Amino acid sequence: MTLENTNNTLNQYPVEQPFKSPLILTAILVLIPALALYWFFGDSHDTPRAFKIFFGNWISPIILWLFCASFIHLLLKKSKLKNEQKQSVLLSSQFSANLKKDQALHNDSNDDHSNVLKISEQNSIPNNNLLYSRLSLYLSHNDENVDETFAIKERELMKGSFSLSRFMVWAIPIMGFIGTVWGISNGISHFSDAMTSTNSVTDVSAMLKENLPLVTSSLATAFDTTLLALLLSIPLMMQMLTLEKAEEAYLIDLDERWYHDIKPLLTDPNNKETGVNSLVTTAGTMPINSDDGNHKVAGEIKLLSLQIKALQETMEDLYETIFTSKITSKERSHDK
Repeated sequence: MTLENTNNTLNQYPVEQPFKSPLILTAILVLIPALALYWFFGDSHDTPRAFKIFFGNWISPIILWLFCASFIHLLLKKSKLKNEQKQSVLLSSQFSANLKKDQALHNDSNDDHSNVLKISEQNSIPNNNLLYSRLSLYLSHNDENVDETFAIKERELMKGSFSLSRFMVWAIPIMGFIGTVWGISNGISHFSDAMTSTNSVTDVSAMLKENLPLVTSSLATAFDTTLLALLLSIPLMMQMLTLEKAEEAYLIDLDERWYHDIKPLLTDPNNKETGVNSLVTTAGTMPINSDDGNHKVAGEIKLLSLQIKALQETMEDLYETIFTSKITSKERSHDK
């Protein structure tokens, strides 16, 4: 694999799904027909209540559009994740089996590179597969800890891949609140027009009665948009959280396959031999170091015991001196 292909692999995240395609598709299939229904039947009083909620104003079609685009985006993302998991399992099993058949581990990473390329071409595994990217990165670097750095990057990119979905989860309720403000402002505007359109007290009630349907319709729009937005944001949030858990589980499974099945087979046998030799050498020197430590500790304990003994003798001499001085002072006081 060339360096250019490796860089292209690292710059792509396998489960990232473009948002532009579902946005355009749902704009054609959902937004335009919904706006057409609102334009022709939105002001009709004979339509059912459910129709009013979905198509009774111009904000509800936008909410439907954002929901459908986000929902399809997450479905495509989930489908792509499933394909990614199947490809990683296939690559892991075949690559491990090929290495075990060799009866010896490769010191040259070019053979492993060709093995990975052959498996990916035979099974149509794309270059942006996570396991494929990790294998290529590990085999093309001398640092054995580069896979741990890449694993951290994988999780960071996973969190970033849900940024648009999180935005849509919040954008849909915000659109509902915008509809609420818009409906209430329209209702107040119609009420104000009814109050200021005439100076006659007798005509005010007639004007209020005439404009009352407009006021109530605006208030209904205000609450319908909020209701629709909150209802649609709940399943969208549940789907997003489920997919996040699935991606996290996939990364955990990928780490287990990497550290338990693949990376031990890629370890340099010379390093293993060196490790064994160093272990034997360390084990051979351990008794000597242990004996030296024991002698040192024994010497310190002996010195400490001598110091304690000298301190005890000093204290005994001090007590005898004090006791003798007290007896002498008492005898002198009796003689007097």
